[in-house]
Amino acid sequence: MTDHAPTPAERDDALAAELSLRVLPPEDEIAARARVEAEPEFARRVEAWDERLAGLADEISPQAPPATGWSRIDAATTTSAPAGIGPLAANDDAPRVRFWRRWAVGSTGLLAASLAALAVLAVRPGPPAPAVTPTPVAAVTRVATLTLEDGSVAMTLVYDPVSGELYLAPTDEMKGDARVPHLWLLLPEGGARLVGAIDGSNTSRRTLDQALTGLAGRAPQVAVSMEAPGHTPSLDAPDGPVVASGTLQQL
Repeated sequence: MTDHAPTPAERDDALAAELSLRVLPPEDEIAARARVEAEPEFARRVEAWDERLAGLADEISPQAPPATGWSRIDAATTTSAPAGIGPLAANDDAPRVRFWRRWAVGSTGLLAASLAALAVLAVRPGPPAPAVTPTPVAAVTRVATLTLEDGSVAMTLVYDPVSGELYLAPTDEMKGDARVPHLWLLLPEGGARLVGAIDGSNTSRRTLDQALTGLAGRAPQVAVSMEAPGHTPSLDAPDGPVVASGTLQQL
């Protein structure tokens, strides 16, 4: 592997995503919107992100937010960001654990946190109604931005622990690949667990079974491997190359 500095196109794509998510500081947003007006190529990038994220919101079923949801959002947007998740604990004698640690790279936390806010806002029907029962502290939306080795964004992911559903929004990075992307949960004690084959071209939703919901609630990271068509790897390690990974963060 070789180090890869982001290209101007990759930096523009990241800026377009942040503009689409409305998370830029005021002065940066003004400058970015001026580029939208002046640069057709940058405008197309912003439009592509608008469409991509709108497709993700369409996959979310309407529901009333918990009474504590807005207080958590307010706290998240008025205080400093929480410290990042530490490295995976692993047994250095286990080859598979070392394999997964190699791919446990950090994600762009700003984009992931912003996507979580988008998911919550997309289902907001109005002012939050009083909840009949309090929402468990552990039932917190988790988000991740999966990046390729060169730093470009491959996919954004939202996990809803209440419904047990994953919402996936891939970019164009995996389009045209004859191989099939498979999603993995990287576990805090080391190793990984296969979630299954996913759509690498379109937004999609996947309901996790009971065994996976518990793992998804505590997995610090996720990854994507590319497998041969018709082939399913073992539950704890891929057979094809791991091409993208990202850190799961709580809203």
